[in-house]
Amino acid sequence: MPGELFLIGSPIGNLGDVSRRQLRILGTLDVLYCEDTRVTHKLLSHFGISRVNLRSLPDDSKPSAWKKAIHEVDAGRKVGFITDAGMPGVSDPGRKLVRQAFESGIIPQVIPGCSALGTLLAACPFVDNNFAFHGFIPKTGGKRTDALKAIADSTMPVLYFDSPHRVRENMLELCELLEEEREVLIGREMTKMHEEFVLFRPAEVETVFKKIKIAGEFSIAVSGRHVNEDEEHDDAMLKERLDLLQENGFSSKDAVKALSLALDVKPNRLKKLGFGGS
Repeated sequence: MPGELFLIGSPIGNLGDVSRRQLRILGTLDVLYCEDTRVTHKLLSHFGISRVNLRSLPDDSKPSAWKKAIHEVDAGRKVGFITDAGMPGVSDPGRKLVRQAFESGIIPQVIPGCSALGTLLAACPFVDNNFAFHGFIPKTGGKRTDALKAIADSTMPVLYFDSPHRVRENMLELCELLEEEREVLIGREMTKMHEEFVLFRPAEVETVFKKIKIAGEFSIAVSGRHVNEDEEHDDAMLKERLDLLQENGFSSKDAVKALSLALDVKPNRLKKLGFGGS
């Protein structure tokens, strides 16, 4: 008879956030795979859980290691997986294990816990239903530049994580790309004694980073870019419409006026396409 696979959330800073259900499951496992045995051992010891077979399974483990965990389930054992902080698979290891599980016909059971993403969302004043999550900003090179530009260009709010070693440089560069009306929310030390949330606009970034302590991972939300009506219509389409109006007897000037009113596009933009002079 197959065993069971549990994906278990862990606290992101405050041990008081551990649920009774999490503790009950942790205390009944045959094997507990984890991101770092040292971190998980401290968590288990704090709650007096000692009879767990603890095994390391970091994200860079070989495919055979993930398969081995699934074989344990196939053998009828109760197997758990936990990361150092937060939920497995959310910018943390676990996705490979879930893939292996489904491919083997095993449906994992999720034992939810605290999440930095959910905690930041709860404190964010500008995120409603739709948002994008970008995980961690790449360390260097073109991928880093592309990530910052993607955040700046997004019409949806974007949430992401950043390291204390790179957050200031990344944020200064990002704020150079953001429109002045955009908002940024920084969350740090969330759920801990010195929890801090700071809401600011791009022009205030230097002042913010002079005041806040650069320590621990940063959770960040950036409001989406406002789309002007002009941006909803590309130049090729506008030129095609203007040509069509002229073919039907409109002067260049009248074509610009008519299309500007119909699509709520600024006349100057249409004139730059070579129309509106006569």
